[in-house]
Amino acid sequence: MFENRRAEQVLLRIAEARMPEKYKQRVEQTNFAKMSLEDMTPEMMDKLADHLLKRALGDNPAVIAEVDRRLAAGEEPPTFEEAKAIEEPKAR
Repeated sequence: MFENRRAEQVLLRIAEARMPEKYKQRVEQTNFAKMSLEDMTPEMMDKLADHLLKRALGDNPAVIAEVDRRLAAGEEPPTFEEAKAIEEPKAR
């Protein structure tokens, strides 16, 4: 529409201010506590599982990768003690 991205953003902000019911920014929020597993999409379940893993095991990508690898192979995931022993890759 316009060559200038800044002008597009200014027009969008004006439209949001003058016609908020039509141009308001939309945010989808999901309360997982009130949902059953049958109501969740596979993507929602993956996000919830990732969140719970990070919360339980910390934000160590090596641990999360090991859990994913074991689950994909049909193995038992590591125990908390095993997970804590897995070190993060060292920066070179």
